[in-house]
Amino acid sequence: MNKALFGLGLSLAVVGITPATTWAQATRTPQQVAQEGSQAAKTRILDLGVSEAQLQQMKDLRMKMVMPRTVPPGFKFAGFTTRADQRFGPSYLMVYRKGSACFGVEGTSGGIGGVPAGSSTHVVKNAVLGRGAIEQQASDPQLIGQWMGRGPFYRFVGANYNFDGGSDLANCQNVSAKEAVFVSEALRYLDLETDVLLPTPVTDANSPTSTVLKYPDRKELNAFRSKLKSGAFGNGVKLSAADRSQRQTYQTTWAKVNPTGAKFAGAWVAGDRYYYVYPSKVKSRVCVVTLNDGKYEFSNGQSISRELRYQSHGLFWIDQADVLAARDAGTGQLYPIFATQATPNASELANFDFGFRHAECTTELP
Repeated sequence: MNKALFGLGLSLAVVGITPATTWAQATRTPQQVAQEGSQAAKTRILDLGVSEAQLQQMKDLRMKMVMPRTVPPGFKFAGFTTRADQRFGPSYLMVYRKGSACFGVEGTSGGIGGVPAGSSTHVVKNAVLGRGAIEQQASDPQLIGQWMGRGPFYRFVGANYNFDGGSDLANCQNVSAKEAVFVSEALRYLDLETDVLLPTPVTDANSPTSTVLKYPDRKELNAFRSKLKSGAFGNGVKLSAADRSQRQTYQTTWAKVNPTGAKFAGAWVAGDRYYYVYPSKVKSRVCVVTLNDGKYEFSNGQSISRELRYQSHGLFWIDQADVLAARDAGTGQLYPIFATQATPNASELANFDFGFRHAECTTELP
């Protein structure tokens, strides 16, 4: 193995409101909305102003999508635009209008960058996507949301926002910041197989909502650790003392900048799938490059306490430097992901340079 840790860098680098809903009803808290999941489950996408042709366009995009289950009075669904990127995948923009006012909901598969803090920041608490914010600069009336979600990513965008060079939101006025927050908190996932909005899970906004993302409870962890100790999962890759020391030195250095992301940094393997985790200069953010069947994929990720989440996947820290846990997408059972010294293809890695820059990830020491 060369001096670059896992080959990932330099000498120490790693890797609309429905007719039955009033504005007053629409401003309920996320906790109250969470109790209305059964009603949300019955909301058909076509009942939210989407045409049959637009619905088919959404399905053709083949991307996990959100849209607001409610919007301020008078606003109507007015357009749907998509964009394809060979490097980061599909993106979309939903447009809503009311007279001379407009706003949009943007979704993207990856390659996001941080939104600079505005002179005015309005907090968003979405019961499904987690926390976010609406930013507004004193010198610019445009409203724009911080990205929410764990991949794909979603946000509110205001009047005159340019999506892929288009004029979808041109020549109109912004809504109020309060309305922008309302729209952001009303975003829910679409089920494009049954053509409905998915119900709001009755859970805390920052808690994982699926079997795959749910952090293991004590009973599961104890059983998992017993299997590890017995060798039921195999022994993984045995790192040399020098490799382990170099890995720990790198993670310790990064922990001063990104404490939650640092412990996940490095190369990992489960079967024939490899995970290369790179830290970001933004706390709690990471970049994940996966290699499976010879294909590399890039994802923006988020490290929260003892979890790393990217797309619809979760990796769990179990207080062992050389082993992470993950869940089988079908059974929900835990399986191990072992530390390794594998090296990614440098030319493949270069294809994700844009995503690395926008996520402020790096292969170098902080």
